Amino acid sequence: MNEILTSFMADFSRMNYFIIATSLILFIAAKPICHWLNNDDGLATRISMMRVLNALIILGVLADVLLHDYFLLSKLTQSLIVIYFAVFGTQFINFFVRQRFGKVRNAKNKHQISDTYSSRGLSLFVAAVVTVVAIVSCLRILGLNSLLEAGGAVGIIGLFLAMTQASWAPDIISGLIILNSRMAEEGDVVQFNMDGNNIVASIFKTKVFHTECLDLANNHRLMVRNAKLRDYGMQNLSRFASAKGLRERLLFNIDYAHSEQEVADMINRAFEQIDKNEDLREEQFTPEVMVLDTGDYAVTWAVYYYIKNVKQLLKIKQVFRSYILAESIRSNISLATPSLQTNEVILKQSTLSNPS
Repeated sequence: MNEILTSFMADFSRMNYFIIATSLILFIAAKPICHWLNNDDGLATRISMMRVLNALIILGVLADVLLHDYFLLSKLTQSLIVIYFAVFGTQFINFFVRQRFGKVRNAKNKHQISDTYSSRGLSLFVAAVVTVVAIVSCLRILGLNSLLEAGGAVGIIGLFLAMTQASWAPDIISGLIILNSRMAEEGDVVQFNMDGNNIVASIFKTKVFHTECLDLANNHRLMVRNAKLRDYGMQNLSRFASAKGLRERLLFNIDYAHSEQEVADMINRAFEQIDKNEDLREEQFTPEVMVLDTGDYAVTWAVYYYIKNVKQLLKIKQVFRSYILAESIRSNISLATPSLQTNEVILKQSTLSNPS
């Protein structure tokens, strides 16, 4: 057994030892290296990819020595090394691209660098160039020079990209447009209509093909294609039209029996209680109470107010409605839509008169 092991070790060259040692070091250091070069997003995938390539390189060297420099196996190991350094080099270059052209923001009490139009465009360019160089290098290592010279391999890749461009090109272009327009940056609260549902969400990350949002109503992560996000007609609630803040409103259907002064006084009393007990709106601006619509059965009243804590938008509406409801009960002003209320009374009277 010792003789076999000694013979096996004797077949190792200095280059084999160097490759194995370097791969082991990079395998162990994959996590801190990826932490340094990348944001937290998608970190586990990058670490796993780097370690899998390191493991395959080590296995390739061992198998190559065991089979006594089998040609194809040796070339495959060299190709794996090229692929590893292509992946590592792309991350390394993109790190400095984000440092130079990215945007620094504070998130969870720490500095983070998010992509901008310039950093995303340069990152895509770097990835494309490195990928082409890696493919050409692997083809030359494997001895496929005739295929390369005929343009076959590169042509096949180009044909594949051309046939599938409808699936990925609109999202990449839309992502670049979103970043360039700065319409929806990370941390902004946006509102859009998706398949009939009104979504209020915070932008978490704008990626190459999609944007990840945090749904403020259901507290879950939402993935939207970049092209779809532009089609939805997105509203950015974090970008105020004035220094007052975001102008929001609440709507109430109230019976014609109550005068304008009664309704306005009731709502103002409710906001006095809100300002006394809560710190949710810009109190220096008086709530605006006005008639929005005069329907057949009720008057639609609108209450406008200003807020700056946009991420609490839904909570603020719920709190304000509860205060106005409580004050309406004290003021004997019903918030029920009169037409619905009348229909219920008629239905009950009809049921009592016709018990069958």
